[in-house]
Amino acid sequence: MNNKFMRILSPIQLAVVGILDIAVIGYLIFAIKRLIQNPRTTVIIFTAGVAVALIIAILVTKEVLSHGVKFLDDEMEFTGIDGENIFAYDNIASVETKKDDKASLVKNFVDRQSQIILTLKDGKIVTISIGLTTKSTLKKIADEISARIENK
Repeated sequence: MNNKFMRILSPIQLAVVGILDIAVIGYLIFAIKRLIQNPRTTVIIFTAGVAVALIIAILVTKEVLSHGVKFLDDEMEFTGIDGENIFAYDNIASVETKKDDKASLVKNFVDRQSQIILTLKDGKIVTISIGLTTKSTLKKIADEISARIENK
């Protein structure tokens, strides 16, 4: 099978990062206009601060967009997880998914996170929380894992 990358991006993350990026760009445009009109020390410092905020916004956006599952020929890697994130298809017996979508006013975001549950061939069960995702993203990832472990 071909190498594949599936991005894990929740609609909430996308909205928050997009709004913050637009706000930083707006502040930068405002700061540059002020700098052209009145080049004082405080305006220069403000513009420099907004330029640093733009760099940070670019890095945060890049990090958010890089989270996902990288499917390789013989293993898969969850790029948003620091440790224990690489699994060989030969070691996986089955895959399940879990997503709580029942209406509730008392549950917090952690309770709503999607989970991929891998049962390994040695009997060990690994639960990977991939954050707030849509059902379709979770289903696509589970289907891809299932297809790859069936081929092994």
